[in-house]
Amino acid sequence: MEKNISGFFKATLLLCTTLTVMAGAIVAPALPQISKQFSDVPSIELLSRLILTLPALFMAILAPVAGYFIDKTGRKNVLLISLVLYAIAGTSGLYLNNLIMILVGRAVLGIAVGGVITAVITLIGDYFEGEKRSRFMGLQAAFAGLGGLVFISLGGFFADIHWRMPFAIYFFALVILALAYYAVKEPHIAKDPKKGETSDTLFRQNQIPLSVYLIYIMSFFSMVIFYMIPVQMPFMLNAMKGISNTEIGFAIAFVNLASVTTSLLYKHLKKRLKFSTIMALVYLCVFMGYWIISIADSYLMVIPGILVSGFGFGLMMPNINLWLISLAPSSLRGRLVGYLNFSLFLGMFSSPLLIQPLIGFTGLYNTFFFTAVILLFTSVAFGVFSYRRKLKVFVTSKI
Repeated sequence: MEKNISGFFKATLLLCTTLTVMAGAIVAPALPQISKQFSDVPSIELLSRLILTLPALFMAILAPVAGYFIDKTGRKNVLLISLVLYAIAGTSGLYLNNLIMILVGRAVLGIAVGGVITAVITLIGDYFEGEKRSRFMGLQAAFAGLGGLVFISLGGFFADIHWRMPFAIYFFALVILALAYYAVKEPHIAKDPKKGETSDTLFRQNQIPLSVYLIYIMSFFSMVIFYMIPVQMPFMLNAMKGISNTEIGFAIAFVNLASVTTSLLYKHLKKRLKFSTIMALVYLCVFMGYWIISIADSYLMVIPGILVSGFGFGLMMPNINLWLISLAPSSLRGRLVGYLNFSLFLGMFSSPLLIQPLIGFTGLYNTFFFTAVILLFTSVAFGVFSYRRKLKVFVTSKI
């Protein structure tokens, strides 16, 4: 089907991808100022971080629902409605004066993002196959990284003007709404050919590979780790003397700059490596990056750690998404992608809740160190899993 796809359609899907990065991290540089603005609110240290991650909770809750409606009512309808909600809820921080109401706006933003990204990934699965799908998944992740680089940097610049200003960037969703209205065409979805059964029948019979559930667990873990950068880094850098919000924004954006590079290389790696082998590389890169951050004592030392971590994160998303949609039948794709996004976004939301107690007990730098150790063991585990058959053959031949 890929030969019938216009460049206009591809560009629209890629621009939609940038909205996921914008949803949370774009306001990250303003978090310390928001914390000071509402300093009289109980538990403000945690609540200010929830401004960043609360959208992820509602992305998680609503992504499976979005997947259901995508399969039942069509991809385009869900995408357009979600883009309207995105623009309204994203900009709510511009004019709301109550922290609780700002958090409500962030929750609605999460609902919108869940619909947007589930529709986009489902459409990629519908329109692309084989190597072309791998290439576009890598391009999608690269665009997400590029969008993050641009929009998070802008968020830092605007936060130096006023903590409300980054919320204005969410108006960009209206531009994408106009593009999506004209560019996106509803694909034809056939019944699953397996004995003429419909997707509902297959779903009730629970004919889902065990590996799909393992992908969901891995996705949750990966996002808990990934979101340590946008959630915790502003507070680490803000404690250093002379660091502006613009510099904080640039620092966080470096993870996206690095991820663009490896995302574009993903299609070449996938030709040679298994999904599990690529995940071993992902965790190895993030281990090295977080170890560097754990020993950094200046802004210039933190940047290399963020960059190395970004190399891993650039491979993570295309690999997880492609792994899942390569297993999902077209008639179930919307729902299975919805559950994948549930796992990813729940990991985003849970990151400060799971990491904050460790920070309180050991400190922020030690938290990055302990996380790095866990990632090293995880990388080794995926490496052993990838080559277990070769190891078995080697050991047997020696005996």
